[in-house]
Amino acid sequence: MREQNEQEKQNELLRVIAEQNHEKLIQYDAIEDRALVYAIENGQFILLFDIADYVKENHYGSVFIDPEDKKVFRRAIQACLQKEQTAVVDVRYCGKNETPQWYRFYMVSIADGNGTVYRLAGRLWNIDHEKNITERMRRRAEIDVLTNVYNHKAFEEYCTKELVECTTNALFIMLDVDDFKMINDTQGHAVGDMVLSQTGSILSEVTGDCGFVGRLGGDEFAVFVSGFENTVEMEEFCVTMRESLKKIIFDMEYSVSIGAAKLNGRKISFPDFYYEADRAVYAAKRSGKNRIVFYDQIKDEKQPEPEICDPVEPIVAQGNESSILRQLRTCMETLGREGIGDALMQTFEALRQYFDADCVVLAYAKEGGIRYVEECHRNTAQMMARLVTEEIESGEAEGVIQKIGQLGDVVIPDIKSLRKSHPVIYEYLAELRAWSAAGISLYTGDHLLGILMVLNPHRHLEEADVLSMLGTTLAARIELRNLQEQQEYDRTHDKLTGLWNREGLSVMARTGADNMFCSLGVITTDVIHLSEINKQFGYISGNRRLMEVADLLKSMFPNYRIYRYDEDEMLVLCINIKRQEMEQQVENLQKRLAGLGFGVAMGYSWSAHPQTRSQIAEAEVLMSNDKLKLMHGTTVMKRMEQSVIDEINDLMERGRYLVYLQPKVDIHTGRTEGAEALIRQLDDELGIVGPGMFIPVLEHYNLVHMIDLFVLDEVFRYQKEQIREGHRTVPISVNFSKMTIMYPELIEKVTQMVQKYDIPVELIHIEVTETVGDMDHVLIENVANSLKELGFRLSMDDFGSHYSNLAVLIQYDFDSAKIDRSMVTEITNNRKSRILLDYMTSMINDLGIHCIVEGIETKEQVDILKKTKAEMIQGFYFGKPVPKEKFYEAFIAE
Repeated sequence: MREQNEQEKQNELLRVIAEQNHEKLIQYDAIEDRALVYAIENGQFILLFDIADYVKENHYGSVFIDPEDKKVFRRAIQACLQKEQTAVVDVRYCGKNETPQWYRFYMVSIADGNGTVYRLAGRLWNIDHEKNITERMRRRAEIDVLTNVYNHKAFEEYCTKELVECTTNALFIMLDVDDFKMINDTQGHAVGDMVLSQTGSILSEVTGDCGFVGRLGGDEFAVFVSGFENTVEMEEFCVTMRESLKKIIFDMEYSVSIGAAKLNGRKISFPDFYYEADRAVYAAKRSGKNRIVFYDQIKDEKQPEPEICDPVEPIVAQGNESSILRQLRTCMETLGREGIGDALMQTFEALRQYFDADCVVLAYAKEGGIRYVEECHRNTAQMMARLVTEEIESGEAEGVIQKIGQLGDVVIPDIKSLRKSHPVIYEYLAELRAWSAAGISLYTGDHLLGILMVLNPHRHLEEADVLSMLGTTLAARIELRNLQEQQEYDRTHDKLTGLWNREGLSVMARTGADNMFCSLGVITTDVIHLSEINKQFGYISGNRRLMEVADLLKSMFPNYRIYRYDEDEMLVLCINIKRQEMEQQVENLQKRLAGLGFGVAMGYSWSAHPQTRSQIAEAEVLMSNDKLKLMHGTTVMKRMEQSVIDEINDLMERGRYLVYLQPKVDIHTGRTEGAEALIRQLDDELGIVGPGMFIPVLEHYNLVHMIDLFVLDEVFRYQKEQIREGHRTVPISVNFSKMTIMYPELIEKVTQMVQKYDIPVELIHIEVTETVGDMDHVLIENVANSLKELGFRLSMDDFGSHYSNLAVLIQYDFDSAKIDRSMVTEITNNRKSRILLDYMTSMINDLGIHCIVEGIETKEQVDILKKTKAEMIQGFYFGKPVPKEKFYEAFIAE
């Protein structure tokens, strides 16, 4: 009776506490194996769940708990059942017919006199708002902005955790995009970023719920995936991943090198697993492009290695004496030359080639700490070089550099031998992906000046005493340069110029900050022949030119952000600058750059609808043209342009440019009432290719107007033929790019077509994008008025794809507006998207402008749009683009 009263008192206390705090209660009777969940309403217990055989039938974690949190909830219950204790766990609670929300469970286990737990009691309360805020902050810290996968640090943390808990076969896969530097150099950084972004998306899609993806840095990715039954499944997964990545299409062939390490039930640390995957991807890159290599394959190929008694071996003279002396003489002669910076780089490159190493690194002290670095590396070791540089310059590696310095002059044939004796050095080298090394310590008296490391040497390791022989001379030359250049180096991320770096630019662009700008001006500069200057005259000479450009930009744009976003390229973002001020600054900068005494190309872009990445790409096109003029002269530039014009005319004469038509359908009748003309090219090798394969070249030479006018002429001819054959005709829209609008002879050429074909001009509509609002208003107004006077209807294309300027929609008297496909992709599952689309169609309609919506691919989208004021729709749901010769039979004929 007493126990019953005590129980009632406890229940009453729990009821009061829970009701006051809007909490729920949970009880579990271990004897009856029964779990109860209550809510408190108006002082009464309301039973929410009553679950019998809770543990026996494995219900715990399977009822009222989100499946993703089942494991962590079960772990908490099991812990409480072991002994009398308390447990706190955050999981998503699923009420009946309710959306899962985050709750915090506080549970207490109660044991009898023998210590056997017979009851669990606790409370749970909603922490969804708090958890969502925390989750957003966590994702910001863990997710790589460009690729939307885990960053290096987060990937390592999650992988380390999985390696502790994983009970199935798993793979650690490393991927390296082949020729990525060439992609950036030839296609531009916008295309490079697109390639990285799509790589991250496809890897995440292929991996799914079986693992997770990380970006290790640059163009390198990693995947941890588990749940394989056998080796065959592992190999098939890697092949599937490689083939899926071929969906990424641009003007170069996309391929990746893939290296993988298998877990196979082992208990292994993250550095060791990383080591194996990295060795595999290294082997893949060495064997060619688009290869897949597993670590056990290269491990099996290696000969058995003798046991290493000591983790490190002192450097002793044991190699070919004449070979050592020749190499030493080469390096000493180089170091003896004037210009220490050039001499060091040439010496390091000579050492790198001699040892066939991935990287040669000099870490040295200046003004105190060892935070300065010089390095040279092979093309496939860019990630290693970047990590070395970042960690030394930030000071993070200073402690381990001191420990390496204490070893003296040593050879490390295999870093695994360091795990127990020198774990800090082992972890550092493993992070750099260096699995072997040779190094010397540089001293001035008893003071450690720095270290010289040769990372991943592939030959002549037995002749490493050449490094020891260089030590004294190298230390003296470093001290000399420290005195000469004490004030020259800056300790910001970009130590040379003090400017923002490319990573900062990428973060700003991807966070959507440009949506807050009223306008944006972009200026890009490129020091011409910088790589040749570096090779011929040394990096100091090249750096001097970069500093002159950087100082000039700082003096002219003190209130704007300036970036060094590539080796030889700088960028100015003029946020909220007015058009007139931008034009004046560009003119002034061109004059100042011309007076520097060396070639600097420049490009620029201004927009009232800021889009950082697209504007950078636009400025880079102009910069490339300017670079060609400076390098080859105006005459050569014109000759190259004429060559492209001749090629375009030849393709036109041979019928290699094809006009396709895509129907526009009346939303209520389903009848084809219009079409859009699209351009394709018949390539001799690739077959039919889209405009993305050839338009960029024409944009580069400002020749896009040739294609736009060709399409217009073809549409005129097609419409005349349809009239002659007595067919029902519908208006066909032709796209005019910004460059075409600015073409001086545009109206003259169009007028000639109108007179030549003598058909109702209203059968042809001219589409322009909303970004024409960025252009000169007087020019646009004159062109628009002239087209209207000729009888053309004007349509705004891609409305809503950027920050839409409603004034543009009104100012130029458009007859129709086409809402961009990006506005309809989410309307079937996003209420806000539906509201916004309904508002846009109503607004356009109320302005007396015909409303068209593109990108329609499903019946659900059609049904939603029928409830709006959209009049016509276009998309694959009604028909893909077809050659104009097939359009009538496919979409017009009754």
